[in-house]
Amino acid sequence: MAERGARLLVIFASLIVLRFGGADKGSDIRGFTPFRFSVEPIDTLAVRGLPAVLNCSAASDAPVRVEWKKDGTFLNLVADDRKRQLADGSLLISTVVHSKHNKPDDGVYQCVATIDNLGTISSRTARLSVAGLPRFLSQPEGVSVRTAGTEMLSCEVTEELVPFTRWERDGRAVELDTRVVQLPSGALVISNASQSDAGIYRCTIDGLGPAKSTEEAELQVSAGTYRLN
Repeated sequence: MAERGARLLVIFASLIVLRFGGADKGSDIRGFTPFRFSVEPIDTLAVRGLPAVLNCSAASDAPVRVEWKKDGTFLNLVADDRKRQLADGSLLISTVVHSKHNKPDDGVYQCVATIDNLGTISSRTARLSVAGLPRFLSQPEGVSVRTAGTEMLSCEVTEELVPFTRWERDGRAVELDTRVVQLPSGALVISNASQSDAGIYRCTIDGLGPAKSTEEAELQVSAGTYRLN
């Protein structure tokens, strides 16, 4: 029994040598290969007629092939000259197309990265929505408000553009707080007004191509309330 056990031990040791003995001489054994997304796409609002980018980048020591899906189907970038993949894997749409009956770019996108002979990983999905050219539905008007009073400066935009609107006073960004509030419509409400609120205001849509601003409107703080001509 002891002699049989010894033979089995010798056979097992021989198998180990055959399997692992050449690991330091170019065998097929590989170390751990890190493979992950360093950047994943996020929900994006694009503007019709302007460029849009969906970011994606995969990190690995091995060569990575990146592809894109839209609404669950792989994109054929060769057949679409408006779309191309950047060096880091991001997707560039050179000119966003969007009309009532033709919406080829609006949809859900996903980045897919592959290392040959290792595997494939998929990013989170991201929605690309398309807005029309930024425009203001209403603009602020010059106004005077009494000290400690409340006044609203109009800047009405469509719902999807509200996150891209900001207010300036005398060329500097207006700091929002519990007293100075921007409404969901984009309008600015100033309560408990003081002389520090007086100045030239304008509303700006920024982050969707070239910035676009309303006409300037002066806010005066005085003893009475009246509309300026």
